[in-house]
Amino acid sequence: MQYDLAISFASEDRPIVQSYAEAIKAQGLNIFYADFEEVDLWGTNLYDTFDTIYRLKAHYCVIFLSRHYAIKVWTNHERRSAQARALMENREYILPVKLDDTEIPGIIPTICYLDYEKTGHEGLVKATLEKISRYRIKKTR
Repeated sequence: MQYDLAISFASEDRPIVQSYAEAIKAQGLNIFYADFEEVDLWGTNLYDTFDTIYRLKAHYCVIFLSRHYAIKVWTNHERRSAQARALMENREYILPVKLDDTEIPGIIPTICYLDYEKTGHEGLVKATLEKISRYRIKKTR
């Protein structure tokens, strides 16, 4: 995989997500966060590029769910690509983080999520690092 994780979010939620992405990147993880990739994305067909990244190039996809996320065309495209991957591999690929109580199509209530309000920034970073660490341990066995 090219990325340990890909991050999908609505631009309105950028302040929370930016801080999270910076903290994860500082720990040495290889992440896809569009704001860090502006030069590489420049001139590409984003529809195809995002589908490839969210469907094929990351080990996990962290999705920040919110009322903003629910209504955006691009976030829904990213979510559908991630869902296709999750269905094909039948494993916990999508790691949802709830920013509010908005229901998102296709993110069924039985998928375990983290509630950002309860978990907080530090807790979310810690949980992500633990999840990636467990994946890396399994990978080396």
